[in-house]
Amino acid sequence: MSNPPKVFISYSHDNSSHKSWVKELATYLRDNGIDAILDQWDLALGSDLAKFMEHGLSKSERVLIVSTDNYIEKADSGKGGVGYEKMIATAELLAEQDTNKFIPVVRNVKGHKKLPVFLGSRLYIDLSDANDSEDERIELLKEIHKARESKPPIGINPFAEPVDTKEEALVDEEHKTEKPSLNVDSTVFFADRFSSAFPGVRGVQWFTTQSDIKMRLGKLLEEPLDFNNASPIWWWRDGNLHIHSFKSTDDGLFLMDWDEYKITKIAAVNEGDYYQKFVYVETDKMESTGLYPDIEDRIAHWIEQHGYCSEEYGLYKGETKVNRAEYDDNAAVIDGELVELGGDVELRVRYLIPYNFVIAANGSPINNNSFDRKLKELLNAMLRDGESIDFLSREVLKLPKKQRYR
Repeated sequence: MSNPPKVFISYSHDNSSHKSWVKELATYLRDNGIDAILDQWDLALGSDLAKFMEHGLSKSERVLIVSTDNYIEKADSGKGGVGYEKMIATAELLAEQDTNKFIPVVRNVKGHKKLPVFLGSRLYIDLSDANDSEDERIELLKEIHKARESKPPIGINPFAEPVDTKEEALVDEEHKTEKPSLNVDSTVFFADRFSSAFPGVRGVQWFTTQSDIKMRLGKLLEEPLDFNNASPIWWWRDGNLHIHSFKSTDDGLFLMDWDEYKITKIAAVNEGDYYQKFVYVETDKMESTGLYPDIEDRIAHWIEQHGYCSEEYGLYKGETKVNRAEYDDNAAVIDGELVELGGDVELRVRYLIPYNFVIAANGSPINNNSFDRKLKELLNAMLRDGESIDFLSREVLKLPKKQRYR
């Protein structure tokens, strides 16, 4: 199971409005499975600013550079923290000129020049006020998650002389990929998996025993889930993300990518056409790890803001819990000793109150930007007020069919 991609955000403190927008963008990234590193969260009074910038730029997989008129001026003149970050980034660009680590994000640049000199003519995404749409943000998510559609393979030259079958086998062996290709629409793929996991289900059917939940979800989300040209099965809550892995653990929990769940019931929903099938999942609350203070206040705040509360931590060698800051630093004090965590630590997220979400095909009508807010409201109502799943199913049936399903 892979850990979420780590992304450092480099920006200039133009004004309070711009800082708020950057914080909102970082929150959006984290809600969608990206470990966004931002000074507004990760720096406290007395922190070593230079170390934070150096560590963030060098240790992150990608770097978002929010380019404004003020950022361009500071970067080109080498002023302040922006100038220092530019110096670090420039050294990395010189060492590896073909890198795509740095993603420029243009934000309300008035001048003709959209990027600082050190970024040259690199392709950028424009999230200026007039262009900051959900579609543009989805493109950014796809880039960071490496979920862009791959170009199709090169076919056989119809005019070429036939080759020996042994030679063909050698060529195939040289060019084979680690992941298979998905050759059907994601809705067809999901519908087939749904039928295998929930044979005979028409309408809505609930499953509440642990053996049923384990068997049904295990079949729905069995390997392969990742293909070299698509990720067909996604989950939705107040964001969306493709599913890479799913398994049950020895302690009776379920692990979907890096999220831990104590699943209490699921509903298989098949009330329309094949492309409208989905699965509803509901979980019980989990105990806090005990790694963080004032947890009750934090739970109350998150419920008010989001309708649920989660807690992130690192699990070292499958047994020792470390807090999120230690996970980020890749080091912790364990049994009184300083320990480099290395590759033996995995990110975990657990939910401290009951939680719910839906699983469907990437090409499902649920994958609709205009439905995100309504879906969140419906899911919160099901948890808070015991609202029937019938309301959710009816709303899904109203959604338009998407034109592409990969």
